[in-house]
Amino acid sequence: MNTGGATSTGPLVSVVIVSYNGLPLLQQCLASIDAQTCPQTEVIVVDNASTDGTAAWLRRERPAVRLVESPVNSGFAGGNNLGVRAARGEYVCLLNNDTTVEPDWLLRLVERARASGAALLASKVLTDGVPAEHYAMNGTLNYLGYNIMRVFADPARIFYASAASLLFRRGTVGEPFPEEYFLYAEDVHLSMRMRLAGRGVEMVPASVVHHRGSATVRRQVPAFVTYHRERNRLLNTLVFFSPWTILRLLPYLAADAAAKVLRALAGGGTSAGAVLRAYLWVAGHPGWVLDERRRLQAARAVPDRELLRLMSAHVLEGEGIAPRAANALSRAYARLAGLPFVRHG
Repeated sequence: MNTGGATSTGPLVSVVIVSYNGLPLLQQCLASIDAQTCPQTEVIVVDNASTDGTAAWLRRERPAVRLVESPVNSGFAGGNNLGVRAARGEYVCLLNNDTTVEPDWLLRLVERARASGAALLASKVLTDGVPAEHYAMNGTLNYLGYNIMRVFADPARIFYASAASLLFRRGTVGEPFPEEYFLYAEDVHLSMRMRLAGRGVEMVPASVVHHRGSATVRRQVPAFVTYHRERNRLLNTLVFFSPWTILRLLPYLAADAAAKVLRALAGGGTSAGAVLRAYLWVAGHPGWVLDERRRLQAARAVPDRELLRLMSAHVLEGEGIAPRAANALSRAYARLAGLPFVRHG
């Protein structure tokens, strides 16, 4: 781990890793960083009130790592904000604790950041169990915030930068996430914030990260995960888009909510209570939603169509009769409503 090359003005890059009761994963992650080739690097681990001895192990075995101890579990969003506050680097790289990295992963991100005007640079993240053909093209999000695979043929083109491995200039972005998000869709929020302000978001295919795939989240109660997924997706729609766009998206939102309720009633694994709590949180916090809207809209430099044209009108994955019919109907409605969408491929 190249932590000894800092200049008098501080390191070039601060790598921030948030860990919550994930010591074995963190150990593997740090071992892979030992071989990285980027000079002038500091590594910061934010221990989110773990009870598995993470902080003691870091102090004993990894004294070169800067340890930030949170008195409470502040989630992925709050934990990363703590790390960014402690960072001294010109650039900050957020890295999941359930990853291992290739030796030139960080150097490739920094090289592209220096050459590009993009605000956010994401690595190519190879997730365990995902077939290789899924990486031939990058995916995007649909209007509801769900992932749609195999959309962009250009390997550098993405809609949002995954926070599994994400680089930005600290002076440009500042604290990356709303702490209210806790976990899920916070990287979408950051990417949409940058795009709304007219800033670029890119993938760097030469920067490769291997991802265990939500290894930490699997230990969470499913209803807890569902709650944050649903709430934060809805919040992103409400705080970024104009009222006219939100009005045109209402049929999607209503159909999605109805489908979740029906699936829950049919025993399909979705927690109806968690979905209801997500909507109740939004309804019960209009002040926060309006304040966040004002903050984001004050920095707006592009219209909604610049975001929407990178999003998919597909509502379902797959090539079966039902997905094809649903997606054709969705595209027809989008054209009728004047909602731009990306053409796949």
